[in-house]
Amino acid sequence: MIGGVLAGISAGLVLPVQTTINTRLGRRAGSVFLASLISFSVGTLVLVLALGATRPGIDWGVLPGQPWWIWVGGLCGVAFLTFNIVLMRALGASSAVVLPIVGQVIGGVLIDTTGAFGATRVALGPARSAGALLVVLGAAMANMRPRRGRPQDIDEGAPGALRVVALGGAAVLTGTFSATQATVNGRLGVVAGSPLFAATVSFVVGTLALALIVASLRVRPVLRQIASAEPWWIWSGGALGAGFVLANSAIAPVLGTGLTVSVVLLGQIVSGLVVDHLGLLGAPRRPVGALRVLGALTVLAGVVLVRLV
Repeated sequence: MIGGVLAGISAGLVLPVQTTINTRLGRRAGSVFLASLISFSVGTLVLVLALGATRPGIDWGVLPGQPWWIWVGGLCGVAFLTFNIVLMRALGASSAVVLPIVGQVIGGVLIDTTGAFGATRVALGPARSAGALLVVLGAAMANMRPRRGRPQDIDEGAPGALRVVALGGAAVLTGTFSATQATVNGRLGVVAGSPLFAATVSFVVGTLALALIVASLRVRPVLRQIASAEPWWIWSGGALGAGFVLANSAIAPVLGTGLTVSVVLLGQIVSGLVVDHLGLLGAPRRPVGALRVLGALTVLAGVVLVRLV
C-alpha cells in the first residue's frame, strides 16, 4: 500500500517535468506540434518495446465490434499535451498542472454522472459537488499573481487579463479531454485485456495525427539543430510520458482508481510548484508564495472529495 502511494506520487512528479522539457523542445523546434510529435514518437517507441517484451494476452476477437470512440484516446492526448506546452510558456509550470485539473475533475464528474463512454454511473452528491467547487477555488488561488513586480513566467512580457482568462478557459477544456482519454483508454484496456495495449494504441493514434498536422503545416524538421544545441534529455519527454502511463496501469489495481488519481495529482501539484519556484530545466522562474501553495492544497482537497467520497 505504502509502496503504491509512493509510486503514484513519483508518477505525478514526472508530468510537470515532461511539460517543461517539451516546452523547451517546442521553443527550439519553433513549433509546438513538432515538439508534440517528437514526444509522442518517443513514447510510442518505448511502449511498443514494452509490449513486445511482455507480450500480454490480447483478446483480438472482441475489438472489431467496439464503438468508434474507443480508438480516439490518442487524439485527446494530443490536445492535452500540445496545449500544455502553450500554457506553460504563457502562465508557468504550476498553472499548466492546476488549471487542467479543474477540467479533469469537471469532465470526470460529467462522465461519472452520465455514464458516458461506458463508464459506471456515479451519483453527484453534496460532497462531490463541494469537492468540484474547491477545485475551482483552489485553481484561482494557485494562479493569482503578485500585484507588484514584473512576472517572469512567460516568453514575452506578462499576458493581459483577457488572454489569461482565454488561456484558463482553454486549459479547463483541455483537462476534460484528459478525463475523456483516461476513460476511453480504460475501456479499451478492459476490453482488450491489456492496459499496456490500450496505452500503446493511444500513443500510436496520437503520433499519426500529429504527423498529419506537421505535414499539412509544412513544418520544417530541425532535429539536427536541436541535437547540436540542446542536452540529451531534451528527447526524454515522450519516455517520461510513457513511464507515467505504465505507472498508472500498475498501481491502479493496487490502490483503486480514486486513491491513485489523488496521489498522482499530489505529485503533479508539488512538482509544478517546484519547477516554477526554482526554474528547473531552463523554465522561466516564477516564485511561489503561501497563497499559491494554499491554492494547490485546496485543489488537492477538492480532488479527494470528488474521487473518494
